[in-house]
Amino acid sequence: MNLSRKIAAALDEPAPPDSAGPVTVSAEDGPCRLALQVELSSPVGLRCRRLEFSAGHPDRTPAGLRAWGERLADRITYLMEPLRVVEADPETGDVLLRSRGPTPRNGRRSYYEARIDASGTLRLGRVSFDEATRRPEVDAFQVTREVLERLADDLVASVG
Repeated sequence: MNLSRKIAAALDEPAPPDSAGPVTVSAEDGPCRLALQVELSSPVGLRCRRLEFSAGHPDRTPAGLRAWGERLADRITYLMEPLRVVEADPETGDVLLRSRGPTPRNGRRSYYEARIDASGTLRLGRVSFDEATRRPEVDAFQVTREVLERLADDLVASVG
């Protein structure tokens, strides 16, 4: 069973009865680990605050991590807004990806933001920039189970 099927199976497990708030759901396959901070899950989809993917990336040099970010941006084109590499730190190797264009709604601009750090961990979340307060806030995002499984497969395939 691959990572996408394992995370789907983990989502089907009942949440602990004493859980209040988001629940962390995770799965591993070889060196790859996917963890989600899930607020709501149904047979069709889920709402989560953050996705974290660890790959044990073989090339953790700044150039290798930037190349990984570029491969991710090329593969993951099916979210609300496609991703692009915005910044890559030549010293630490940290890579920042964001949506190509934010979605405006109700006085806010929302976009996906993914960060890859030098350890080979990717963190993906949704950010909303409030026009009134001029501050960004972490927002929940929703995906269907089908999109989540595709995303898991693409994350693994992008490691290279």
